[in-house]
Amino acid sequence: MSKYYQNLFEKFLNRNISPQELEDLLNWINENENFNDVEVLKKIWVNLEKSEAIDGSKAARIQHKLQSRIRQHESNKRAKIRKWTSHWPRVAAAIVLLIVCGLGYYLNTPVVIKADFGEIVEVVLPDHSVVRLNANSQISYPRLWNRQDVRNLSLDGEAFFEVSKDLKDHKKFIVHTKDLSVEVLGTVFNVNARNKSTKVFLESGSVKLNALNREGFLMMEPGEEAGFDDNGELAKLKINNPLNHADWKDGSMTLKDKALAEILREFEIVFGQKYHVEDEVLLNQSFTIVFPITDEKKSLEILQNLVGQSIIMDRN
Repeated sequence: MSKYYQNLFEKFLNRNISPQELEDLLNWINENENFNDVEVLKKIWVNLEKSEAIDGSKAARIQHKLQSRIRQHESNKRAKIRKWTSHWPRVAAAIVLLIVCGLGYYLNTPVVIKADFGEIVEVVLPDHSVVRLNANSQISYPRLWNRQDVRNLSLDGEAFFEVSKDLKDHKKFIVHTKDLSVEVLGTVFNVNARNKSTKVFLESGSVKLNALNREGFLMMEPGEEAGFDDNGELAKLKINNPLNHADWKDGSMTLKDKALAEILREFEIVFGQKYHVEDEVLLNQSFTIVFPITDEKKSLEILQNLVGQSIIMDRN
């Protein structure tokens, strides 16, 4: 915004702007779609109703336009949830071309879908099951998935699954991680394979956990979390407050009573950066934080206010 229009904005807030000057200011904002100072837009939107330099009906129309601009800019800052839908028609043309240059190789390569740092990706699978990938996570599955006897899918990271029942063929749906497999027919659950061992939280339905490279399986019921205990055995426990257990899928992550060192490790996983604090004594103190996965700057501000110290990004 040029000095001229900054001056008009100040005059508008001080209520000493002329009708012509207000007209110039509003026209400038309307013509500059890229102007994204939301605070300025909000102040104009709030104060237009009280302005005597413009008639009420015109003020209402302009307020409506400004509100749309404000909502658009604010929605761009919220969770960047990218949707990925798998449909054969979208790749039909590509398959025709690939016939002459190695269709067999193409069909034998898996479909790989990845969520980048600070991003959540929603995936609709060929059977209409829905997978929501947490930041820095990926899934892969066979390209000819619908022709398999079992719906196999591999996960690296964390994902929330809403599995559609196969009413026709009753095919199993199996999620494979580095240390176990989660077997279902139709259910809703969260799988976290980020750490040393996989953790599974069951929201509804039922699942069977199978340990890889060792004997043993475990049946789960809704509201339970399961994984390997300190002895390397599959175990489960009832979650007292399951509402926040997979809240990351809606854009914000809750870490309750976690040491600052653990919170900084989670930030590293989500945002792809390492962080530290000057006072290392704080690393062992526990905090509870809710932070937006898709907004690193805002998340760091929240954490800094929480611990009362600057969070420093490692440059190594």
